[in-house]
Amino acid sequence: MPPQPPPGAAPEPKKRRRWPWVVGVVVAFIVGTTLGGAASADPEPEIVTETETITETETEEVEVPPADLEEQRQAADERDSELDTREEELGTRTSDLDSRSSDLDTREEDLDTREEEISTQETEVEENTIPGTGVYIVGEDIDAGTYSTEVTGINCYWARLSGTGGDLDDIITNNNVSEGQALVTIAETDVAFETNGCGEWTKR
Repeated sequence: MPPQPPPGAAPEPKKRRRWPWVVGVVVAFIVGTTLGGAASADPEPEIVTETETITETETEEVEVPPADLEEQRQAADERDSELDTREEELGTRTSDLDSRSSDLDTREEDLDTREEEISTQETEVEENTIPGTGVYIVGEDIDAGTYSTEVTGINCYWARLSGTGGDLDDIITNNNVSEGQALVTIAETDVAFETNGCGEWTKR
């Protein structure tokens, strides 16, 4: 049993225990060291955050005075009117050109018709004409038929021939005409027709 203090004496103060906080400091040191080592051994991954940039465009509305709008409308109307006028003029010109083109086509057709008629007439005249001095084979150079010519002051000799050998026996009939009209009928049986100084003979 511990000794008791004498009566009337002040009690001795109790000694404080210091070991609990020492133990706490040691534990804290150990825990800090452990956490520090773990942090250095396995670092946490870095988190990268993408930042989206949004650009806003401000639209400014401009009010046009009513007077300016009216002027623009009038100008637009004037332009439309000018365009309409030009279109009408172009339409008129196109119509005129079409009419002229049609007239030209008609004239060309008329000319083609006339050329055909003239060509036909020339062919007929050529076929029905003995052009002048020479000996012409019947059925090749000339056709059989009745021919006439006008003799003007030149001695005209003609002969119907049964051959072209130049013998007198080849002459079927002949004539000399000094003035006026000469007339001869060439038969299909004739071999040739001779003319000299008579000009052109025209078939009747």
